[in-house]
Amino acid sequence: MIKTTFLALATAGLLSFCDNAEERVDRHYKSGLELLEEGDVDRALVEFRNVFKLDGQHREARLKYAEAERARGNIREAYGQYLRLVEQYPDSLPGQRALAELALQTNNWEAARKHGAAAAELAPEDRLVQAVNTAVTYRDGLAANDTSALREAVTKAQALVSENPDLLVVQKVIIDDLVRAQDWAAALSAIDAALGQAPDNQELYTIRLGVLNQLGETREIRAQLEEMITRFPDDASVPATLVRWYMSQGDTEAAEGFLKQRAEQEPRNVDDIVIYIGFLAEVHGREVASAELDRIVASDPPERERLIALGAGFRFDLGDRDAAIAEMEALIKGSEPSDARRSIMVMLARMLEATDNRVGARALVEQVLEEDNSQTEAMKMRAAWLIESDLADEAIVTLRSVLGQAPNDAQAMTLMAQAHERAGNRDLMAEMLSRAVEASRNAPDESLRYARHLISEESLRTAETVLINALRLAPDNTALLSGLGEIYMREQDWPRVTQVIETLRRQDNAPAEGIANELTARQLAAQDREGELLSFLDSLASEGAQGMGAAATIVRTRLAQGDTEGALHYARETLEANPGDLNARFLMASVQAVAGETLAAEAAFRDLAKESPQDQRFWLALYNIHAVQENAQAARQAILDGLAASPENLRLNWALAGILESEGDLQGAIDIYERLYADNSNNLIISNNLASLLATGKEDAESLERAHDIARRLRDRGVPAFQDTYGWIAFRRGDFGAALAALEPAAAGLPEDPTVQYHLARTYAALERDTEALAQFRKVVEVAENGPAPAFMEEVKGEIDRLSARIE
Repeated sequence: MIKTTFLALATAGLLSFCDNAEERVDRHYKSGLELLEEGDVDRALVEFRNVFKLDGQHREARLKYAEAERARGNIREAYGQYLRLVEQYPDSLPGQRALAELALQTNNWEAARKHGAAAAELAPEDRLVQAVNTAVTYRDGLAANDTSALREAVTKAQALVSENPDLLVVQKVIIDDLVRAQDWAAALSAIDAALGQAPDNQELYTIRLGVLNQLGETREIRAQLEEMITRFPDDASVPATLVRWYMSQGDTEAAEGFLKQRAEQEPRNVDDIVIYIGFLAEVHGREVASAELDRIVASDPPERERLIALGAGFRFDLGDRDAAIAEMEALIKGSEPSDARRSIMVMLARMLEATDNRVGARALVEQVLEEDNSQTEAMKMRAAWLIESDLADEAIVTLRSVLGQAPNDAQAMTLMAQAHERAGNRDLMAEMLSRAVEASRNAPDESLRYARHLISEESLRTAETVLINALRLAPDNTALLSGLGEIYMREQDWPRVTQVIETLRRQDNAPAEGIANELTARQLAAQDREGELLSFLDSLASEGAQGMGAAATIVRTRLAQGDTEGALHYARETLEANPGDLNARFLMASVQAVAGETLAAEAAFRDLAKESPQDQRFWLALYNIHAVQENAQAARQAILDGLAASPENLRLNWALAGILESEGDLQGAIDIYERLYADNSNNLIISNNLASLLATGKEDAESLERAHDIARRLRDRGVPAFQDTYGWIAFRRGDFGAALAALEPAAAGLPEDPTVQYHLARTYAALERDTEALAQFRKVVEVAENGPAPAFMEEVKGEIDRLSARIE
């Protein structure tokens, strides 16, 4: 009886506890709803968090929390809450739909596809769900260059917009299709219609600006920029674009006046002051900018510490690095944690990184993110380091968070492009480079970066359009003009090449003159106007270092024509005119080496190396002359002597790695490439060589995975050596399909390389394509007859016997 009574009491207490918990959950939830209705979002979210403490799976509270965060622009937190919701309740249509739409906004196409498909299963007739999936289909069509899929997606988008004009997701599909078709008038009309539905959508204004640029509507461009400054006061790129517009019109005074007025208007804004000072530094020099900054700092401006930090940045750039760093450290030490202090910490981190204090820089960035894990500048620095460390996937996650907060951050988009490149996804890389151009409103750096990619893909027409758009706002930019000249050279569009050359010469500065001379020489050579070319180069030969370059080109031209005596004569004349010039002596020795005057050339190279031991050219020339004579010991010693003078020299270390590899010391070569890679991880050849050595010289799984991380960026490069490296790594990881896709073109591109042929043969064998494997192994034997027998030849012969018996 006692036991029964106790059980009854315990059960009653438990039920009472549950009732009380449910009541508290309900009370907190209803309070949160009431606070939301009153507009008190912060307190409402506190109430919802109280709900989660008691019931972590409260469906309605989770949805309201996510919607509230999204409504106030906290996209990162909203996305996380929606994700939690659909993990707990996969049938949540609002959750799946919101995730699909938010994924589109951050170009997370995989997530958009996943959640769009899930939402379509729940509500196939939902117009927003259809719109999201139409956008995904359109994007996939672009990636696959599938014109049928593109047309189907555009038709669907048009139908959806006709019924639902407020569906911005598919309005953008229609606009993008019109822009791609260069139907500028129709694109402008579609953009204006979309702005009627979403008047504060900044992306639409950015696209509209590009269309106006194409239409040549100069006054309309200025009017729109002025409207955007009013509508988007927190976007610093808009006034920067207006300044570029003023500069494109040749009105530097108006640009400076505009920025000064913004810097001085009340209430003063520190960002406006920073932009104004940056303009002065670019146009008038850092000394002028620093003096004006000192004047402003003395006038009790807002965020005075940040401006003092900016002044320290100028002093750092002018060479007073230690004092600048000390000043920054004092500013940080003397202030409490705040947004301004964290900005200064990031500025100091950049200074420390520039002085090779990577440890100090990382410590500062981690401290900033510990205080505020959404500080975008610190997140971008972390992402850059992740990319350098081949942690591309982690970098992409970090940068998506940045773009969730700052969707028009061109620098973040550029970093995202680099991350996608490291991950081997060049399509997404190109997409982010293109978006960076749009977000920066055709800024020179972003435009040039994208144009270079397009040129490498032979998309010359698109690259030309990108550069011309940028030149409209920066008509004297030598880098843009050089890129445009490169396009016209490839197309052999000689009138336009000449036009670029003339534009460069009108600038009357040394860099522009140098590019103009290079384009002129290349144009004359491409047109086989040899006499004019030599006369032109002769006219440059008395112009210092530039003249020496011209002399070298003349010598190379004569050697290419088989005129060795003429080359010797010209090199000798150049040396007589410049007897103490190291370049003239090097030119003479180089021609002597080609002409077979080996002893004289070797003596000259040795004297040059002794006089200027830091110059890698002389050691490499000694190495080459010994290598040609098959004097391996002397060649090796030349590299070692050069490294004794310049231990960190990239080219000399690279050469030593090659020597060690040829001697069979693969670990020694790997050690050198690891050091080179740490400082030059963007160098594709170093990346390829290190990945290849790790994959062929080591057998452990860790080395293979590191090789794969490094080699991912090589996947779609179209370079046979890169394809072989990536393909063999894929083979060793058991991904035979990826291996085959890379190794077949690699073997076709390197038909005389037995190792590449062997890699393809192994892949055919692994796929049990016996006939092709047998033919390929026989090809390995055939190719290997032309040189030393590779280590795998016994295996090849065994495979031939095995496959022959199996097929027969």
